[in-house]
Amino acid sequence: MDNNDKILVIDDELAPRESIRMVLKDHYHVLTASGAGEGLDIMSRDPVDLVVMDIKMPKMDGITALQQIKSTHPDTEVILLTAYASLETARDAIRFGAFDYLIKPFDKDDVIMIVEKGLEKRRTNAGLRLERDTLLDKTSRLESQINEARSNIMNYYDGTVKALIYTIDAKDHYTFNHSNRVAELASAMAKVIGVPQTTIKGLEHAASIHDIGKIGIDESILRKKGRLSPEEYEEVKNHPAIGARIVKSVPFLEDAVPVILYHHERFDGNGYPEGFRSTQIPLTARIVLVADAIDAMMSDRPYRKALPIEQVMSELKNNSGTQFDPVITSLVLNGDVPLQ
Repeated sequence: MDNNDKILVIDDELAPRESIRMVLKDHYHVLTASGAGEGLDIMSRDPVDLVVMDIKMPKMDGITALQQIKSTHPDTEVILLTAYASLETARDAIRFGAFDYLIKPFDKDDVIMIVEKGLEKRRTNAGLRLERDTLLDKTSRLESQINEARSNIMNYYDGTVKALIYTIDAKDHYTFNHSNRVAELASAMAKVIGVPQTTIKGLEHAASIHDIGKIGIDESILRKKGRLSPEEYEEVKNHPAIGARIVKSVPFLEDAVPVILYHHERFDGNGYPEGFRSTQIPLTARIVLVADAIDAMMSDRPYRKALPIEQVMSELKNNSGTQFDPVITSLVLNGDVPLQ
């Protein structure tokens, strides 16, 4: 962590504002403001790297302030603070450019983790902008060579993804069809949330191969019609780690690793392999988790028939906030992403 990173905490309530300042002060230069207007005024005089801001504030709410920040300081990352009562609003936060959100009451480790992720994104984006500016200064001949190289990389990328999908298909045809449907549904969810198009393309590829690790699981277990024994279930739980090891060997598929490794983590921390919870789980993995569960419920499986849409919706509602990210499940429950 870099003590030169500057963070602004905006909250009209003193207790959460000071709590976050105390959590971050040993790692960063922290400024505070008691309202959105005061925070925007500070930023006009002294730009910051990241803002942690409450959604519900008097005079100017966090969503309005977020839009103003992104308009005048597009490179500043913003993390929104929300309570379960305003989770619906958190979806708008991501659409309008927020990096992510923290749910009150927040955990110290969650605050540090998500702030560092936001700062890392800012550093990465700054590096990418520098590389882009350097490329724009090159001659047209060099630009042509770069474009050709990029095209070749994407061809190899798509070819590798297809090869991995065919590998899954050879092992279990259900998994192949399932993964394609999960990729389509995850893409639809990401678009509604406001995930950038470049990220959505990578998400589609990651979702297409999220079950690649099942090629390391015995076929008799994958196709078993009855309930798995505890030992068989433990073997199945190895497939995210197996898949991550496979994909790590392909450099340009590295962005797919978090989806593959964490798509069975639960929002309440009772998933696997790491037991991550809430925003510890990457947003892309949270999206694929919901899409994966929906398609599994809506599909015939070796051990049961597809569930009716009414039961699928009921399962999503009952497990929102425990198994699933409530903001993502709301996309389906509210009809923003219709199920066919």
